[in-house]
Amino acid sequence: MEDDALVAEAMQRRLDAVPPGPDDPYTIFRLPAAVRERHRDLYEPKVVSVGPYYHGRDGLGSAQRHKWRLLRDFLSRNENDNDKASSGAGGLGAYVRAARAVEAEARRCYAEGFDDMGVDQFAEMLVLDGCFLLEFFMRKSEGQLASPGGAKWAWQHMYHDVLLLENQIPFFVVEALHGVAFAGRGEDGTTDGDDVRDALLDIFCKAFAGDLPSSRVIRPARDRTIHHLLHLHYECNVRNPASDGDKAGSNNGASSLAVWKQPPVPSPRSGGGDVGAVKGRMTSMIPPAGKMEEAGVTFKRKATPRDVFDVSFRYGVLHMPAFVVDEVAKVLIANLVAFEQGGGRAARRLDGGNLVTGFVALVGSLVNSRRDVEVLRRSGILHCMITDEEAVAYFSHVVQYTSMDYDRHLLACLLRDIREHCHWNR
Repeated sequence: MEDDALVAEAMQRRLDAVPPGPDDPYTIFRLPAAVRERHRDLYEPKVVSVGPYYHGRDGLGSAQRHKWRLLRDFLSRNENDNDKASSGAGGLGAYVRAARAVEAEARRCYAEGFDDMGVDQFAEMLVLDGCFLLEFFMRKSEGQLASPGGAKWAWQHMYHDVLLLENQIPFFVVEALHGVAFAGRGEDGTTDGDDVRDALLDIFCKAFAGDLPSSRVIRPARDRTIHHLLHLHYECNVRNPASDGDKAGSNNGASSLAVWKQPPVPSPRSGGGDVGAVKGRMTSMIPPAGKMEEAGVTFKRKATPRDVFDVSFRYGVLHMPAFVVDEVAKVLIANLVAFEQGGGRAARRLDGGNLVTGFVALVGSLVNSRRDVEVLRRSGILHCMITDEEAVAYFSHVVQYTSMDYDRHLLACLLRDIREHCHWNR
């Protein structure tokens, strides 16, 4: 009986540690091992770690030393106030205090507890990684590359490492550190929190321009909660057309927006909500590009797309923006899909409505063989900087590990119209 009481007491302590409320508190999480371990090159950092998941990992030591150099350079932006820096009222001491103030909240953002990292060690990591991100992107806005020796290849690897889903720190940490450095530095000498946040968002959003072909980067609203850097990238580049209101309807050239605004209609063969994900996927996808061409579908590159997701189907013609598949795009798109799929507070409140996942499902349907790649390449839509076989395998991997209602997503009506044109489900 005494042993039972001890077990119950230990279990109660773990129950008491569960956060209250229905929502999971975490916003930064690991991918399922089955996904990550099949393609570590898509999800794990190659050069630099950010946050606790890859902190201290073998092979990232050189970049870790470089982060300390960037921390020194970031602090030197404030070195004019020598008295404050030397007394600890400003300088590094202020950043440490800011990090310690949010350390417990930041730790709760992760799906793992990291009990082996004490408060001081966790706060040090937040200061080092947060100031690294600020200096790294501020240098970019100033026309410099904050990589060892200014090497372009190293900068590219570092840039895409900091956008990996598992390689993040909470954005409120970055905001707190930025606030220590720049709050109250308006031209008129006053402190305006909105202006400070706008300046911070500008630093990152300008760097994200061009990551997704044809996308027009839009800075999120001032009151928009940003959970981490990948989330900010998503907010800047991935927009739900149905949420754009009348502005979208005024664009006469974007006929696909009208399709997206239609309420998705379940496939007559799907049988409703009790059908499994695999059957729903099979009845809701479309033929590969080669088969569609045989069915009389023409592929055309959209000349002035709204963004990379601006796909439309009219009178047997599938219009798509041109997009590039290279090592950079592979990593970014895979992590944006993983972010949409991941759950947690950030993903549940996305305005994009699984738009990246739907787009990848579309391309994954089109690209099943080298012949399909050639059809899209010939039409000027697909530009492969990897082999055709690698492109086919990549989209197969990303689609394989997605889970969504294939009858109810932002591209469902478009896929339905294509199937009806091709008589795919007869």
